[in-house]
Amino acid sequence: MSKPDNMTAQLSSSMSPKQAGGAFADGLTFVRILMTPIIMAIIILAWPETKMAVFASILFLVAALTDIFDDYLGGASRSIYRKYGWIDDIADTILVIGTLIALLVVIFREDLLTWTFAVPAFILILRELAVGLFKGRALRQFGWPDTKLSNAKVSMSVLAVCTLVASPWLSQMSDLFRAANDPSRVLNIGSPWVWLFGIFCLWIAAILSVVTGLRIFRTKFTANDA
Repeated sequence: MSKPDNMTAQLSSSMSPKQAGGAFADGLTFVRILMTPIIMAIIILAWPETKMAVFASILFLVAALTDIFDDYLGGASRSIYRKYGWIDDIADTILVIGTLIALLVVIFREDLLTWTFAVPAFILILRELAVGLFKGRALRQFGWPDTKLSNAKVSMSVLAVCTLVASPWLSQMSDLFRAANDPSRVLNIGSPWVWLFGIFCLWIAAILSVVTGLRIFRTKFTANDA
């Protein structure tokens, strides 16, 4: 066995299953970050073309699922087995905010931007920028406060953005289902309900982001809090 092989074997034998799981979880976190610009590029270049909307929504869903798997394999972001666990929540933010920005670019370019989408989108974006700028050092050191509201905010943000990205093809599927019962219902206008559901979820996420953001600004981060 060569020297590099010996070193690999020694590292593998010295790493416990939990440590290996933590390292793999950190890898999934970085995968989520790396997938974000790909999703953004697809949206900006081709959304809402149906096939590319399907592709973008699948990639977004896969990226979102890595957040579940990294917690399952390596433990929570503050687990001692995760060297880069503090990046976990940042990766979620990058995924959601990056995809939102891409949608804003496309919708504004097509002159279809409305306040119902723009307002909650900008609230989410500005909230993350404000928290990152003013609490960035504390968040990097101690991690993001993990509460039921913060988890709900992340979940609603992911659900909202995933629904909005997938709305072109989900709306078509909805129209096909409606047309099976009454073709005249979809002759003149497509179903808006998928997009409206995404907007509804986005507003909830925006409201939760304001509430949790205010709590973060009032929090004095210490080792005990973390």
